[in-house]
Amino acid sequence: ERYCPGLAEEERRQLRAFSARRRQEALGQGLACPVPGPCHGCPCRKCGRRLNKGDPGVSASRLGDQFWHPSCFSCHFCQQQLVDLIYFQQDGRIYCGRHHAELFRPRCASCDQLIFMEECIEAEGRRWHLEHFCCLECDEPLRGQRYVMRSGRPCCRGCFESLFAEPCQACGDPIGADSEQVSHQGLHWHARAACFCCSLCRKPLRGQPLTCRRGRLFCSDTCSRGQDASSTASDSSDSAFASAPSPDS
Repeated sequence: ERYCPGLAEEERRQLRAFSARRRQEALGQGLACPVPGPCHGCPCRKCGRRLNKGDPGVSASRLGDQFWHPSCFSCHFCQQQLVDLIYFQQDGRIYCGRHHAELFRPRCASCDQLIFMEECIEAEGRRWHLEHFCCLECDEPLRGQRYVMRSGRPCCRGCFESLFAEPCQACGDPIGADSEQVSHQGLHWHARAACFCCSLCRKPLRGQPLTCRRGRLFCSDTCSRGQDASSTASDSSDSAFASAPSPDS
């Protein structure tokens, strides 16, 4: 198990006590051996299937006269087989070191190390060291700041809007973190009536039936046919669609 290198002295004291307590109370190493006669017919502690005398098995002294199939001697949480049969036990279950530690201490979503500080930041169901809750792009500290989650990591509003915000199909401006948006067929619009509306008659389309042709929205087949006809109409007709340019143009 790894720990954050920037621990203060009090946190180091907590770490030493935590590690010593785990070793004393929970750490063990399984013993690979044939199932002995007195345990003939006993169920595997994990899968429940019968183990017969002489079958390959693994025992764990901290859990008494219990046996596992070798392939079943795995972490209760992640199901990974335990390297060198080293386990930590808690409430009659065996864990790898990582997931046993997480029963007692949170893990920082940024550095992936245990948190021993009294204070940490909790957001989106995860926790961070105070100094690690930063923008994924520019490393600006985000404690007390507004942010947007991007692939499970926080992003400041400036970086989000310059790097990740989708452009509105109608007005072309980025759809900011605070703006409502509507998506359809992989395209995006501001949810406001001026953008998410029929390209011909300008009827707002939020919550209404719509048709999408070449990246343009229409409230009906009638308006859609009118749009098609505009390709051969006068310049004044073309101007009706200037606010919603086609991505093909």
